[in-house]
Amino acid sequence: MTQMKNQINKEVKKAVKQFKDAQKRFSGLIRNTSWVDDARKYADKQGKELKKLIKADAGKVKKFVKDERKKLDKLQKQIPRELKKAEKFIEQQVSEVEKILKRIEKASGIKIMVSRKKKKKTAKKRTKKSTVRKTTKKTTKKTVN
Repeated sequence: MTQMKNQINKEVKKAVKQFKDAQKRFSGLIRNTSWVDDARKYADKQGKELKKLIKADAGKVKKFVKDERKKLDKLQKQIPRELKKAEKFIEQQVSEVEKILKRIEKASGIKIMVSRKKKKKTAKKRTKKSTVRKTTKKTTKKTVN
């Protein structure tokens, strides 16, 4: 038993000695903090450079977004005008087609049904005279020889 205690004591002393050596090395590293200071300075320097890059890029992105927003606002203001132009053009084309169809009706004597819904104007009131429609049929007499 005593021999076992001696062996355990040797192992414990050996472990304690290794621990003390590691503690001395660690305290030496802590006392010699030049490498820690160097690492801290390097990290600060890199952080500052990174901040500069990010700040510059952020400024460019902000400028780009502002410019694009101005362009978008300008385009949005143009949309109603362009719609009115397109509407007017379509109305002109429709009325031209109607004129052509009327000429064809007159020339051929065949009735072509063209129905187009016109816009309702809510601001004007209609009178009785304007609501009554007169229909005239053009009849052609065919002569048989």
